[in-house]
Amino acid sequence: MPSKKYHSNDLSVGTLIRDLQTGDLGLLTERVDLFEKIEEHEPIWVWHMTWVGPATDSLNRNIPFIEEGIIGLLNGGVWELKGDETD
Repeated sequence: MPSKKYHSNDLSVGTLIRDLQTGDLGLLTERVDLFEKIEEHEPIWVWHMTWVGPATDSLNRNIPFIEEGIIGLLNGGVWELKGDETD
């Protein structure tokens, strides 16, 4: 289990994430509010991710992920932020 607690502000366009189980790399390419056009609704942030690696194919190369799910996978030790190995 990682010792660092990740938060939304740890994610930005260009962040590289590694899936520890498959070794695949995912790049955060765009952040959008799922409910942008609905007034008086709090935002639900979704990241568009582009993946490469041994477990990636044409069906799962471009996948959207809810931001809270990404944070959960990082904090659960399933994914890691690349460039963050010294923490």
